[in-house]
Amino acid sequence: MKLNQHVITLCVLLLFLMNSCMKNTPKNAESILPTGTILATGNFTSNAHPTSGTVKVIQDVSGKKHLVFENFKSDNGPDLDVWLSPGISGSSYQSLGDLKAVNGKFSYELDNSINYTANNRVLIWCVDFSVLFGHAVLQ
Repeated sequence: MKLNQHVITLCVLLLFLMNSCMKNTPKNAESILPTGTILATGNFTSNAHPTSGTVKVIQDVSGKKHLVFENFKSDNGPDLDVWLSPGISGSSYQSLGDLKAVNGKFSYELDNSINYTANNRVLIWCVDFSVLFGHAVLQ
């Protein structure tokens, strides 16, 4: 009887520790995407992890620009971010913040400081391990 209680306590403790170790765990997302003029588009390719889908820069009717992910799919990982960069090394980039989801469609509003033409690589970057999960080239 005591052994069963210890096993249950250990399992609960392990589940708690596993859940608390994940900094930002992106979920699946489905959201209403902005519409407008497509300024650039790219397809994701895999690097260290399987990554697929499309990404577009769209300018809406009010003039705001958005980075739109469609049919996106990637492995999950700790502390995944979206970066715009001139290359795929991750040495120079503009961060859009945490990856919103590992599956689905979602978007980021691009403020005027974001230069998607000079930084035309969209990187899915694992900050904790400095690993490129996948990338797309905006053209």
